[in-house]
Amino acid sequence: MIYHPHFQAQVSDMEPLPHATASPVGWTPNPNAHTLSLPEQIAERIGNEIILGRYEPGARIQEQDVAASFQVSRGPVREALRILERDGLIQINARRGAQVTELTIAEVEAIFDPRIALNGLAARRAAERQDPTALARFKSAVERCQALAQTNDLDAYLKASYTAHRTICEASGNPFLTRLVFMLAHQTLRYARLGLSTPKRRQQSARNWKMMLSAVLSGNGDQAQAAAERLAQESRETAVRLLSEAQSGIEAGVKAVARPSAPRARSRTGARRAKPKAD
Repeated sequence: MIYHPHFQAQVSDMEPLPHATASPVGWTPNPNAHTLSLPEQIAERIGNEIILGRYEPGARIQEQDVAASFQVSRGPVREALRILERDGLIQINARRGAQVTELTIAEVEAIFDPRIALNGLAARRAAERQDPTALARFKSAVERCQALAQTNDLDAYLKASYTAHRTICEASGNPFLTRLVFMLAHQTLRYARLGLSTPKRRQQSARNWKMMLSAVLSGNGDQAQAAAERLAQESRETAVRLLSEAQSGIEAGVKAVARPSAPRARSRTGARRAKPKAD
């Protein structure tokens, strides 16, 4: 089965829920909504399962299987899949149906370039604006990252980091900037998870968050922007390195399979040794 047992749910369980409590990693198809529609809730569940790696790249997602899992008609499922396609988590092909998108180095480079710039701008604007309420939320989110960096809980750290990104964007006071950042964040969460896959990287990330917090609270826009850009840049570099290593491993395996087997041993005269005849 492609869908995960976690999805088993009755329709009565699918009443609109506050999105902050429904998302195990932090991704949500509608960050500005207090409650989600049924298609958005289905998209949120599947989207977070994709980010957690429970749907592998290239895996097919069957409409009828998901509909049966949630005990809903195929209409809301079809709409949920369109939401996931919009946010770059799946692609829908007329013949093959819905498939989880592959993780590629080219996509990392393409997505992270604008994200690095926008993250830096959000941190700079937050430092210049100095909204006490928004900065208090940002400080709390960064402290959460600091605590989780000392544990082995990758997904809890990823969610905390996502929350920190959300709060620094809110502190910028620019809703258009926030919308752009999160449109990209949704597409980079799987790469961010890859880039934060080791305890060392999470500790490095937490240090960057701490430096950004210090710069923002002191009103230093230049330092805040530099710290935000470095945070995303290091995540990109780690993701690219790990994807390159994985690709090299696949290529080495293909070459090993394609390599011809060694010839049978020959006698000193050069002729192949004959098998001994049975008595």
